[in-house]
Amino acid sequence: MDKVTISRPEWKIWHGIPREKIPWYPTIDEGRCINCKLCFVSCGRNVFDLDEEGRVRVNLPYNCMVGCSTCATICPTGAISFPDREMIQKIEREYHIISYLPPKARAKKTRLQYEEARKKANEIIEKITTALRIEVTGHFLEKEVLKKILTAIKDKPCDLVNIAIEIPTLKGCWSEKAPSYARFVVVSTEFKDVGECVETIKKVLDETSCVVISERKGA
Repeated sequence: MDKVTISRPEWKIWHGIPREKIPWYPTIDEGRCINCKLCFVSCGRNVFDLDEEGRVRVNLPYNCMVGCSTCATICPTGAISFPDREMIQKIEREYHIISYLPPKARAKKTRLQYEEARKKANEIIEKITTALRIEVTGHFLEKEVLKKILTAIKDKPCDLVNIAIEIPTLKGCWSEKAPSYARFVVVSTEFKDVGECVETIKKVLDETSCVVISERKGA
């Protein structure tokens, strides 16, 4: 059993104490172990591994989180044991661990507040539509629909991008009144919701007898 190797740098120090100074890790009682592999599958720090015969072994003991005994708790035969918890408390006193905690507590609180603020910001952003792809059919060219839309949104914080217009034939567009197909993306120029702009654009489309085929959030 390797009692030195620690697979991740951040696990080498526990609240200012070198991890190898804390003999906290699981021990397997071979007589009780039924090799169910529950500990191997459940441990998130890869403390356990399987040997060549497929038996569970403690491979990286100092990967174990100090104070964690989940594997012993869930072991169906009680084959896993840990040192007495008083050992940890003794080390805490020897290394004056309490002196390390206030700044760490403040840093954690700041991090949690930041994460909560970011979560709320993301929730707000998800509710805001800053870009909406619209597909339309109608007489775009002969009714100067784009020009009318431009006039309607001139003073609004939005714009139309990636505009594409398809017509069946040039003569058919004017002579036979064949409808055109158009697609464009309504985008915010101030990172705001484009809902109001879209309603303005739809009003123009309705006035020019254009029909919205589809709407899709995003560019």
